[in-house]
Amino acid sequence: MDDAQKGAKALDNSDFPAAIKWYTKALTVNPHATDYYIKRSTAYSRVKPEDGGPKLQEALHDADMAVALGIQRARREQIIAGQMRRGIVLYQSERYGDAELIFQLVRAKVGQEDDSKKGDLRAALASHENPTASQDKKTRQQLQIWEMKVKSQMAKLESSDEKTKVVVKEIPDIKVPTQDELKATYRAQLENGGAPSIPDSSGLSSTQEKDTAAEANPAPSTANPPPTPLPSNTLSRTRHEWYQSNDSVVITIYAKGVPKDKADVDIQETSFSITFPLPTGSEFSFVLDPLFAPVDPSSSKFNIMSTKVEVTLRKQSPGRKWATLEGTGQQEEKISPGTTALKDASNQANQPIKTDKAPVYPTSSKSGPKDWDKVVSNIQKNEKKAKKSEKGDNSKEDDKEDDPDSDLSDYGSGDAVDSFFKKLYANSDPDTRRAMTKSFYESNGTALNTNWSEVGKGRVKEHPPSDD
Repeated sequence: MDDAQKGAKALDNSDFPAAIKWYTKALTVNPHATDYYIKRSTAYSRVKPEDGGPKLQEALHDADMAVALGIQRARREQIIAGQMRRGIVLYQSERYGDAELIFQLVRAKVGQEDDSKKGDLRAALASHENPTASQDKKTRQQLQIWEMKVKSQMAKLESSDEKTKVVVKEIPDIKVPTQDELKATYRAQLENGGAPSIPDSSGLSSTQEKDTAAEANPAPSTANPPPTPLPSNTLSRTRHEWYQSNDSVVITIYAKGVPKDKADVDIQETSFSITFPLPTGSEFSFVLDPLFAPVDPSSSKFNIMSTKVEVTLRKQSPGRKWATLEGTGQQEEKISPGTTALKDASNQANQPIKTDKAPVYPTSSKSGPKDWDKVVSNIQKNEKKAKKSEKGDNSKEDDKEDDPDSDLSDYGSGDAVDSFFKKLYANSDPDTRRAMTKSFYESNGTALNTNWSEVGKGRVKEHPPSDD
């Protein structure tokens, strides 16, 4: 029995400290195993109070790692499993607003019980991925329970309650360290008696960080007393944080002694800036241009206090969740009714779309880009010709068209569009499959890109069709 199997057995027997130990040992061998992080996160969150638990900070970190690894590998099932675990840990941490947002994101990926439709692109891609549709169904059943739980808690709270605030992001702010860095971290953790040590983005555990800091900053000797500290109102570093409610975004800038008469605050519909002098003689400036979404300047406000500056930005669209404070500069694009819903996930989306010519999407195919509208049209034509052939109609030779894409008609049984995407995915190389999965997942089903060199550069944005 290997370490992971021992961890699973301990988890089944509710021996959570042992489960943590065995999964940590397993991670010293395979530190990028997503499932180990999910299982260890479960164990951390279930540690009993008499054993020092629950250890929710460690549980959330492991869930974040699972999501980050899933995205790095473009594995849909790992991403969904990691997000589900994040939502559960956030709920257990009484961060109900954050948990609600994560559960909404998971719901958007797995859909409702009746979302399985013939010819749907989501179903076509999911049929070639693991988990299968049955695994999505299992996630939906689990998700329904947690949605009810978080809804019940949110209903008991005022909108201003800290527990309803949303500060979590869909993609965790975490950089996956190298395997060697993680192995060293987990070995050190085991040598430390199994005490949790959370690696940061640099790959160092908290124990390693302390040792490094001790070497870099040795304790001062009694012969050389430390220098006199600067006055408390000296701003060597100014940090900020933010949260949101249903109708507003609140930004808090922690700065002492900001002069009210010299602070310059500018709140516009799509931007925000604040500038004020520092006691050191320099000037502090904080600019958000553009904002993630438009705000109402007339009802927005700010308050300068002795230790901080608090800015309340009133949302123009109440209920809309902000993923970040700052936008990308590309507002949601209007798409004409006659345009195909699928779009290139690269930044070429800022080009105007004309309805008189179907868009061409990027592809890794050696034959170059294809006109997907034309391909689908050919599929439908070939379906009609097949039906005529079954009826004994010998006029099919007259209907035959000299089209380079006509060989795409043989997609197998069932709905032709569904079969086409199945065959496209099945016959693609690994990079193309990764690109298709990543672009489809991150855009929430509104974009499909087969070019990994483009998709791998960053997050694929959602491009929903307009209602105009």
